[in-house]
This record gives sequence, C-alpha cells and structure tokens, in this order.
Amino acid sequence: MSNNRPISRETALKALIKFYNTATDPVTILNEITPSNIAERDKALIREITLGAIKYSKKLEFIAQAYIKAPIKLQSAEIRAALIMGFYQLLEMSSIPDFAAVNETVSAVKNMISEKSSGLVNAVLRAYLMQPKKVRFPDKDSEPIKYYSTYYSYPEWLVKRWLERLGGEEIEILLEAGNKRPKIFFKILELKISPNEAIQQLSDDGIQINPGDYFPDYFRSDNASKILKHRLFTDGRLIVQDQSQGLPLYLLDPPPGSTVLDLCAAPGGKTIGIADRVGNNGRIIAVDYNPQRLKELEENIERTGFENIEIREGDVLNFNPGKKFKYILLDVPCSGLGTISNNADLRWTKSEKDIMILSDMQKRLLEKTAEFADDGAVIVYSTCSTEPEEIEDIVYGFLDKNPDFQPEDGNSPMVEPFKTGIGFYRSWPHKHDIGGGGFARLRKSG
Repeated sequence: MSNNRPISRETALKALIKFYNTATDPVTILNEITPSNIAERDKALIREITLGAIKYSKKLEFIAQAYIKAPIKLQSAEIRAALIMGFYQLLEMSSIPDFAAVNETVSAVKNMISEKSSGLVNAVLRAYLMQPKKVRFPDKDSEPIKYYSTYYSYPEWLVKRWLERLGGEEIEILLEAGNKRPKIFFKILELKISPNEAIQQLSDDGIQINPGDYFPDYFRSDNASKILKHRLFTDGRLIVQDQSQGLPLYLLDPPPGSTVLDLCAAPGGKTIGIADRVGNNGRIIAVDYNPQRLKELEENIERTGFENIEIREGDVLNFNPGKKFKYILLDVPCSGLGTISNNADLRWTKSEKDIMILSDMQKRLLEKTAEFADDGAVIVYSTCSTEPEEIEDIVYGFLDKNPDFQPEDGNSPMVEPFKTGIGFYRSWPHKHDIGGGGFARLRKSG
C-alpha cells in the first residue's frame, strides 16, 4: 500500500462533499482536485470510490439510516459523504479489508472535518459490521418501485418508467447492468491502421484486449490507461468510442468520397468515425454551437490528423449550409440514460421533465434536418437514450408529417442484432453489453 492511500481517501471525501454541495459533474471535480504527484493506482482508487459512492448513494444512505436516529437527509453534506464513502468500500470493494475501509475513512474524516464527526462515522460503520441484518429493504412484492429504487440505487421516477415498460424480471437485469463498472471501448481508424495490425501491436506490447462483439474496428480493454499512453492512441490511430456509438456510423454507411453533414457533432467521436469512413477524398461538415465541446472536437481532429473535416459553429436550428446533402447524421442532445454505467451522477441529475424538454428540441431538430436533405438522401437519427419519447415517438411523429421520408433498413448485416423494426434500431446495456441508444435510418424519396 502506498503512502498516498490516506490522501486518496481524503481526496475522495473532498470530491464527494463538493458533489453533494454543488451537483457538479464528478469527473470535472476529480480532474480539479486530484493531486498530480500521486501514483496511478491511487488516482484509480480515488476515482473508484468517488464515482462508485455517487452511483450507489441512495442505497448506501438507506443502509446508513438504519444506524442513525435522525433522518440522514438532515445530516451535513460532510457526514453524508463520509458515510457513503465508507459503506461503498465495505459493500462494493472486496479488495479492501473491512478494518481498512473503516479506519481510513474515519482518519480522513478526522483530518478533514472534525474529531466529533469521525466518531459518528466510526460508530455507524462499526454498528453495521456488528449487526448487518438490521438493514431491511422495502418488500419486493408489495412495494416493487421502492425496492428496485433503493436496492439498486436509482430514482423512483426512472424505475417506475422502466418497470411499466419492461416488467420485473427484465428491469433487474437492466438495473444491474447500469451499476456495473463501465467498459472502455476503442475504435480503430482504418485509414491509418488495420484492425489486425493494431491488435497485434497492442498484444506485442503486453496489452490484453477483447475484440468488439459487433464491429471489427472496435475492441475493449481493461488496460485503458496503458492504451491512452500507447503510440497507437497518441499518434491518432485510435479513439475512445463505445460500440453503441459505432452503430449510427454503420447505419449511415456513406461510401468513400462522400460529403456528409454531421449535425450536433461535438465533441467529435462520430465525426472522426465518419471522416475515417469517407476517406481523404470525402468531406464532413461538422456543425455545433457549444464552444467548449467544439474545442474538444478541434483537439480530436488535431490528434487524429484528419484534414477532411470542416467545422461550422452555430445552432442547427438557425443553420443555412447553402446546399443539400445525400448523407446526414443527426446526433441529437438527449437524456443520455443509455450511458448510466459510464456517468455516475446521471441518474441523480436528470429528471422526467428533462426528457420532455429534450423531446421538444429533438422534434424541432429533426424537422430542420429534413430541410438539408437532397432527393434520395439518407438521414440517421441518433440518441444515447433509452426512452421512447426521445426515439420512436420523435421519428414516427416526423414521418406522419413528412410523407416524402420512409424508414429503411441499414445496408450492413452487422446492425441486425440491434434491429427492432424497419429502419429502427436499439442498443441496450443488459442485452448487448454496450451503451444504450436509439437510432433510425430514414430515406427521402426521389
């Protein structure tokens, strides 16, 4: 164990307190406060404790409540953060002995908050170890929403939605999938290196990888930190991209030399994927309005070295390209509920109202996109959501008003595992073991 381990607990506690107080993106918090001079394993520990405790916070607070008389919601952010940090280590990190989880959490609280607070945290954690059966979760049969929400640590509004659509047996599998540690996928840029050659180079350097189950230019690795430092990544021959994000690329399927309009393009993972597909003789017009995300797009383009991408800053709803396009990707802003495994705070920061607001925007974006479509054009509508209000409801509503568009199946047989109807596709974490999303391929007549 390195000498930085107490610092690791203190940094994780500081991050959790800040999240409780501000609801700021926890990855942003970690990037701001994690010391740069500590070992990678300690940085990984800080990240694991912080993101895991946030993900499981509802369940962990429920457990802590069994050993506290006053409502836990009335406790300070510091105490709540300390308790979920301690309980996460006890319940979800089998590699950490119970005594270490308790002692180092208590030590962090004493150093950062107060000795009195450390006494309370110590008493609660040790009370659980002595009487773990004191915790009683809601009854699964009589209160299924409360049970699933508490036991798997999700908001009740989301559990209610999924339970009504999927039923009890399937929802448990979905909830479990959302709680798994995220899997990191990489896309191989085939203009720069073949999949076989990339995999061979990584294997020769002792990096174990698992080829993607659906697309040959994707692979997964538990050694993501090593790959991010590997020459294949730093030289721009790989990008980080989930296989679910590759699905709309295979659906659009523009041939080499094509010009593609990429709407809501930043931060640019799909833009880079399209650029790789259409080749040096092709062209991508990438449109987005968010300056920070456009900066990320520019950085991605610079690292990968593509010269066939033209960035246009602006709101899609006010965009005027001055021409029509044969291939258009519309990757709409969405709730992101298909990415819950990768975003620890998402379940707590999104609401049902957000879905309704986003749905209205998505509807307007698709209507606007139709104005850019040439006769015979293909539009791929893409989201990383699980909710029909952001997927099928949008597209079917659009088709009712626009009879010159029809859904059609993708050309590649590799998209077949995701097909739900003619021209409609979905990826699910619990069914496909990748990120969740909804997609549609539409063809304009003529």
